[in-house]
Amino acid sequence: MPDLSAPSRLLHRYRHRAQKEAQEPGRVRSIARRAGQKMREHRAQLGTLRDDLPVLLRLARAWARGDYRRIPWKSLVLVVAGLLYFLAPIDAIPDFIPVLGYLDDAAVIAYVLRAVQSDVRAFEEWEASEATPQALPPSGA
Repeated sequence: MPDLSAPSRLLHRYRHRAQKEAQEPGRVRSIARRAGQKMREHRAQLGTLRDDLPVLLRLARAWARGDYRRIPWKSLVLVVAGLLYFLAPIDAIPDFIPVLGYLDDAAVIAYVLRAVQSDVRAFEEWEASEATPQALPPSGA
C-alpha cells in the first residue's frame, strides 16, 4: 500500500519558502509564470499534471493580480509550495529521469489539489461567474 503521507513530507521543506514568497504578489506571479512555462516545455512528459496543474496556475495568477483573494492563507501557501516543488529540477525523483521524473511532482500536485479541494472549487465557481457576461442595464437606465 502506498504511503499517502509521502507527498506531504515532500512538500514540508517548501512550505517555509512558500510562506515568504506568498507575502509578495509579484513573487507569486513569477512562480506561476515559471511553472506555466515549465509545463508548456515538458508537456509530453507530464501525464496527469497536464490536467491538474492549470487550475493551480490560474488560481495563483488571479491571487497575484488581486482579482481573487478569497483563498485562505494556509491554502495559498500550500498552492505556492506545490508550484515551488514542481519548479525544483532536483527533488525526490529528479525531473530529468525519463518516465519517472515527474511522478513525484504529480503526487505532490494531486495532494495539494485534494488538500485545498473546496478552495479550488470556490475559485472555479468564481472564475466561471467572471467569464459570464454581466447583464446590461435597460437602455433607458
